[in-house]
Amino acid sequence: MNDDLASSAYRTRFSPDQVTPDALSLKRAEQELRVTWRDGRESVYPASKLRKGCPCATCREDRGKQSRELLPILKQDPSTAVTLADVRLVGTYAVQFFWSDGHDAGIFDYRYLRALGESDIA
Repeated sequence: MNDDLASSAYRTRFSPDQVTPDALSLKRAEQELRVTWRDGRESVYPASKLRKGCPCATCREDRGKQSRELLPILKQDPSTAVTLADVRLVGTYAVQFFWSDGHDAGIFDYRYLRALGESDIA
């Protein structure tokens, strides 16, 4: 994940309707979050994309290390899948995800979430 996405999310001129969700729905079985934005667009976020795009300081640091290393840094057994366990609203501006491995530090404000949905990060 390119951390330029975070800074570009704040430079992009989203209208208020583009960054205001009308509905958020966590589909645990499908491991995805669905957001219907006030402008009518629906975004579907696979759990893998949300985890790769986590904006917390620890994840940003790990991505920086990975980009400087020849081989990716593996923190856990790849056969152990990390799943999206829950999502909670943070005030009226963001959501927080809770993962099966205990990670919950990332706060995704709606501007960043919309930019992530429109990015090509898989």
